[in-house]
Amino acid sequence: MSRVGGVIFLTVGLAVTGAGGYCFWGTQDLLQTGLRSPGKVVELRKPPTNRYYIPVVQFETSDHRIITAVCKTGSNPPTHKVADLVTVIYRAASPEDIWLDEPLDLWLPTYILGGLGLIFVIVGGGMLIYSIRRA
Repeated sequence: MSRVGGVIFLTVGLAVTGAGGYCFWGTQDLLQTGLRSPGKVVELRKPPTNRYYIPVVQFETSDHRIITAVCKTGSNPPTHKVADLVTVIYRAASPEDIWLDEPLDLWLPTYILGGLGLIFVIVGGGMLIYSIRRA
């Protein structure tokens, strides 16, 4: 049983680590090709089904359009206040899809998926090695 469990843990770990790698490369691409613009927090939203405060940011694109967009991540307590100045990263094709130029906003999915995947790989590999040595 521990051999099957080891294979399952190892497979899940490799898949989750792969998803973390995909997030990493996506963030790298965003940092290299995305456009940066100064923005201002105009609102903190707290959806009724959520405990987190999500910043709403207003900024001007490179073609001088004013965009108001909701950030992807939130926190409790909030990391920003209304009227805080922030740097926004966006793609020219979809300026409503924004990231704040901050480690939490950019790297959180990579850290979570990479860390969990690594734990599963270590546990699954250990279980597999232990079952093979015991046999």
